[in-house]
Amino acid sequence: MYDAIRYGTAVYRNELARRVQQIGYRIQPAKHGFEIEGVSGETLKRFSKRAQQRDAVVKEMEEKLGRKLSNDEISHAVHQSRAKKIKGISTAEVRERQLSQLSADERQSLETFRASAHSTRLPRIALVENQALNHATAHVFERKSVVPEHELLDVALSHRLGAVDLNHLKAAVKHSTNLVKTERGFSTQQILATELDLIQTVNAGCDSVAPLHPGYRPADWLGEDQRRAIYHVLRTSDRITGLRGLAGSGKTTALHELVAACKEAKIEPLFCAPTAAATDVLRKEGFEAKTLQSLLLSKPVLTERQLIVLDEAGAVGMDDMKRLFDSAKDARIILSGDTGQHASVARGDALRILEQHSDFKSGQLTAIRRQHKAEYRKAVELAAQKRTAEAFAQLERMAAITELSGDELHGSAAKSYLKALAENKSALLVAPTWNEIETVTEKVRAELKSAGRLALEEKTFQVFDSLSWTEAQKRDARQYRSGMAIHFHRRGHGFEKGETVAVVAVENDSLKVQRADGSETVFPLGAGITCDVGEKRKLKVAAGDKLLLQSNWQKKFVNGELVEVKAIQGDSVLLADGRVISTDYRTFTHGYAVTSHAAQGKTVDEVLVVASSRSLPAVSQEQFYVNISRGRERCRIFTDDSDLLRSHVTDSNARLAAIEALPQREFLQTILQRGNHFLKRFRQRLAQSISTETTERSNYEIKPTEQRKSTGIRV
Repeated sequence: MYDAIRYGTAVYRNELARRVQQIGYRIQPAKHGFEIEGVSGETLKRFSKRAQQRDAVVKEMEEKLGRKLSNDEISHAVHQSRAKKIKGISTAEVRERQLSQLSADERQSLETFRASAHSTRLPRIALVENQALNHATAHVFERKSVVPEHELLDVALSHRLGAVDLNHLKAAVKHSTNLVKTERGFSTQQILATELDLIQTVNAGCDSVAPLHPGYRPADWLGEDQRRAIYHVLRTSDRITGLRGLAGSGKTTALHELVAACKEAKIEPLFCAPTAAATDVLRKEGFEAKTLQSLLLSKPVLTERQLIVLDEAGAVGMDDMKRLFDSAKDARIILSGDTGQHASVARGDALRILEQHSDFKSGQLTAIRRQHKAEYRKAVELAAQKRTAEAFAQLERMAAITELSGDELHGSAAKSYLKALAENKSALLVAPTWNEIETVTEKVRAELKSAGRLALEEKTFQVFDSLSWTEAQKRDARQYRSGMAIHFHRRGHGFEKGETVAVVAVENDSLKVQRADGSETVFPLGAGITCDVGEKRKLKVAAGDKLLLQSNWQKKFVNGELVEVKAIQGDSVLLADGRVISTDYRTFTHGYAVTSHAAQGKTVDEVLVVASSRSLPAVSQEQFYVNISRGRERCRIFTDDSDLLRSHVTDSNARLAAIEALPQREFLQTILQRGNHFLKRFRQRLAQSISTETTERSNYEIKPTEQRKSTGIRV
């Protein structure tokens, strides 16, 4: 519903922009919609009283509460503070009141400006709807495989406000050869083809290789589930198989045993992971590993004597998974991961698609070993089984959920964090949103200063905050504003890897940017340079602070790494481990509390989850599972509404795949187009499912969920 409201807003703004231009004014993009060129910023600000009133109310409440407000709280505050509209006032009186706020010079300036505008018929820009649709398609499908039509239209309209005809845009969507209409909106031909290719590759690899080492006997001291999982991997004749390890189930131990078996079989294991942080964990656990991107970029010649082990495979998007499959057509592949945890940011939950729609099979690590206490372990087991409501109830029985008011909530979490540190235990605070994280961080730092664990003398650093733009947004000059920052991940076009520049001006399809030394140069958009766009903000750092590193840098720093500050040395930061954060690295923030994405892969003695009602829209089943499974000894949850939190932790954020949204008839036609091999396997499975359904119906035992499963999409 909220997304549909955004679409309605885009329709309104597009029509308003069109009419403003027809009157004879020129418009320019603004943060929210557009502004009229020629009207001074001072005048615009003067007549934006509601925005100023809103900002004042929010500032007052935040100072009173000692924390930032959530979007819902801001909305409520703005609504309550809205002045009543004056009834019975005429348009002429309203206009006179507005003009009375202008000085004589300002009034004359606007009159002259108005007189210079002449009504005009806007020229039709050839193919503008197609251009807007191409931008929208690139943007929305970077992170999703299926989107509703209104989301596609919203982005397309906002891309070229005032220039796009809505009816022509809808026609462009209808006749697009790239888009695929589904029962849940739209996908693309490429997305559908990639999903089917992944499924086909796995199925084609079934019963295609000799078992890796069928005679190997795993160590007797391993758990029964670990031995079974290793037996599966060593004895399967499938070229692509899996090792599914729940959070804290001893996957590392099983992988070490796998390495020993590979050594006997003279098979070379190659370990990789989707992120630098996950790769760093593998290395610290004794595996020679590299990132998946590094492996793919090196374009190695992979043979049947090699075994690729992709760890954290559940966090790999379908495009990278396809690139891996294409690069390793002869090598064996083990996909090690847990689809119950967070998926990739990029589109396509590849591992889940393979688990549910192909012949992919995994060795299962089912016994959770991380949690020391049986009652805590039971809660994690229930969450891993997606029995989230039961897991929540188990934590309530353990008295692990604390309900407090907003002011007390963050303070109590901060005190619990310091108590754990005082007992020489490792602890991690996890929260759903950055607003929540900043609030609890302020409380933690205040407590640390009071306890003498954090220096009172601080230095303010200008750090980089990513806006998390898609590639389509980065290529669009209309998105940029003066003051924004661009951080380069790779060297190119005269920019160094790790360099950050400030946007000075937007000029057509390029940007004028300023370097750290004050010199200015041009950054050409669409040049294929790998970069991130964000904003600069001030961050106070003191000796004793914990920092979260937010980008990889020169093999010295890893994105997601938690570090401790030993001392401030001028504009540099000396870390407790001896490394130095120099002036070239400014992508970090405080590291006391992190998001669940950053927490995934970490293990501590105590995990403290903070989830107030203002952050509940960001809470999900996957997040809850990741959060509570980080601790060895203890988990505590701090909230101001346990009933609301209970209702949100059962919501899954699993994304829909294109093959899951296609009508069965259209899917069958797609299969027919992909050749006899697909058709043969599809017919076999369809015959099996029909036979199964007939038997079940005759026994009067069929259930709706079973019926859906028996007709599931498998090719």
